[in-house]
Amino acid sequence: MNPLSRISVLAAVVTLSASPLAAQTGGGRVVGRIVDGKSGQPLTGAQVSVEGTHMGVLSGVDGRYILLRVPAGPQSIRALYLGYGEKTVEGVVVPANGAVVQDVSLTATAIEVEGITVSAAREKGSVSAVLDGQRSAVGVTSSIGAEQISRSPDSDAAQAVQRVSGVTVRDGKYVFVRGLGERYTTTSLDGSRVPSPEPEKKVVPLDLFPAGLLESITTSKTFTPDQPGDFSGASVNLKTRSFPAQRVMQLSLSGGLANSGVSSDVPLPVTTGKEWLGLAAGDRGLPSQLSNASDLSHLSQTDINTLIRSFPRAWTFDMGRSAPNASGSLSFGGESPIFGTRIGYTGALTYSKSTEVKSGEVHSRAVPKDASGTPTAYNPFLGSTGQSSVLWGGLVNLATWFGPSNKIELNTIYDRTADNSAHLDWGTLEEFQQVDSVRRTSLQYVERSIRSTQLRGEHQLNDDDKITWTATSSTVSRSEPDRSDLAYGYEFAPTGERLPLAWLGFIPEAAKRTSSKLTEDVLAEDIQYQLRLGGATVKVGGSYRTTTRDAH
Repeated sequence: MNPLSRISVLAAVVTLSASPLAAQTGGGRVVGRIVDGKSGQPLTGAQVSVEGTHMGVLSGVDGRYILLRVPAGPQSIRALYLGYGEKTVEGVVVPANGAVVQDVSLTATAIEVEGITVSAAREKGSVSAVLDGQRSAVGVTSSIGAEQISRSPDSDAAQAVQRVSGVTVRDGKYVFVRGLGERYTTTSLDGSRVPSPEPEKKVVPLDLFPAGLLESITTSKTFTPDQPGDFSGASVNLKTRSFPAQRVMQLSLSGGLANSGVSSDVPLPVTTGKEWLGLAAGDRGLPSQLSNASDLSHLSQTDINTLIRSFPRAWTFDMGRSAPNASGSLSFGGESPIFGTRIGYTGALTYSKSTEVKSGEVHSRAVPKDASGTPTAYNPFLGSTGQSSVLWGGLVNLATWFGPSNKIELNTIYDRTADNSAHLDWGTLEEFQQVDSVRRTSLQYVERSIRSTQLRGEHQLNDDDKITWTATSSTVSRSEPDRSDLAYGYEFAPTGERLPLAWLGFIPEAAKRTSSKLTEDVLAEDIQYQLRLGGATVKVGGSYRTTTRDAH
């Protein structure tokens, strides 16, 4: 986008971090994951200890460990796993009554010695984790992590995914990977397919997902056996936030203004009062007497005219200046013992309201100019669009462990968007010679929502065998309660005189009202068995998915 067409005149980000609540007195916690340095896979049952003390634990099914009551100050963390070289990470500063994250990667070794000690500087977090995931992936993947997303002004996943190599976004929501259209791209949330709320598109509009709820976005560009059978071009997986090492709370606020909406008048959409919550579809729906009349063929013309007059008189709109953009998010998370069991949790709420202004839009139809097939513009129109968009959502993710070898997760997310737009353009209809110029106006309001609940389990049977399963329930909906299109123009009198602006009732679709609604429910179950054979990994699994879709 040209920098002169949109500038940010207000930007304020406030981050409040609550002080870690003391989980123990006189010491701190060290948490992290033990992973294979080559494949990035978690190592279950690795021995993790603090040098110079008797403190030690074994890593769990996902490679995660936690050391409690570690003396405050610089410490050295040692990790040991059979078949791997021992590794000591020095300079890990443990805060008093707080927590520090320390991930450790181990390198496989076949040398039979008492121990190989490797001293390393403290390993950093999420950016390196994303790169490790790309490096260890079987196919071609590109990723962006929460740390990179947080540094950008992106408010939703559609904006964030544009920072992934080889990905472009059309209309601010539909993903193109390596130039392939959106029909060749599938979308997953925490590894489970998400249905599309669009009646004529397979792809999920990514502006449904607030960026503040995501931990990473990964794009798979090659087919692998664990991909769905309808994989044809690319797959985009959105991973929601996992719980942090310490109890934290963060608040972020930001604002901005579209330059084009300040310097000139733009179409302002009609409102009913609940658009700011994305809950205005109920106030814009068809009149009950019309929605109940499924067949109009048996009605008289008088009855039909009465039904038509029951429509809300929403045909026109005002011109004015656009409202400023605003967004905010609140997130919290941590880990606490409940009834003697460790429970990890994270929650987030996010809201954004923005105005998009499109000026100088040209719409026309390309037709052959001559026998050579050279195209020329037919029925050209020039105009502008003003659109007000609302996006809000929330998530709650919980995780617990049953011993070091079993982990259960429950992830729930709900997102809602509303786009309210007004369009105005002027042009010519060359097939109607008696018309000088035509003014077209359009009002459109669309609400979309998505809800996904996933139960996931990981079970490490032994050093080489692992079972992972998921059960997912998802629901998407799209409601366009009332769209109105209207055409006015100037006609010529038989004498050649130009008549005043009037409704062009003889033009097809000169006055049109449409309404649509879509819902889709999906139930999916997946199970995967993983076996390590020396340096190779074999995966076997199955997937079941059932879909119920209703559109009218």
